[in-house]
Amino acid sequence: MASKFLNIKLSDGSVTPLRISDVASMKFAADVGTGNSLQTDLRITYVDGGSVKVLSVARGGADAVFVPSTAGQKTEVIRALWKQIIVGVGTPWNQPVIGGENGWDYAVVPSSPGTSEYTKTAMNNSYFQAKQSAALQGTGSSTVDDMSAWLSIEAV
Repeated sequence: MASKFLNIKLSDGSVTPLRISDVASMKFAADVGTGNSLQTDLRITYVDGGSVKVLSVARGGADAVFVPSTAGQKTEVIRALWKQIIVGVGTPWNQPVIGGENGWDYAVVPSSPGTSEYTKTAMNNSYFQAKQSAALQGTGSSTVDDMSAWLSIEAV
């Protein structure tokens, strides 16, 4: 089977393919640094024994960078990546690259789509909103906002 990839847009604006076929496990390793120098380190291990490190940018000050640093944020990143893997591996083409030309937008679908109910109310109702994808969240120096792009993807 040909490998399948997810395009990831990095913090420098470049788009890098991340192999998503034959993923065995994903977990966050110990954080690098603390406070404003904090970086998160996601490790992806493949069936063939290879692995990659996906490193976040350093948090920095003044709420300029938002990294997935809480347990809940890290869980959502892993869940979102598994969702992307399921979509990509489920495609029938050889060597597809999902995430588009500009890379994956770091969005995640709701963990539970909620109940479905026919309603004649406006499209901005809570049922509709609960089913929409949302940006992954990260923590800055003092607030939570949309996750910043990753710094690098490298084999380890």
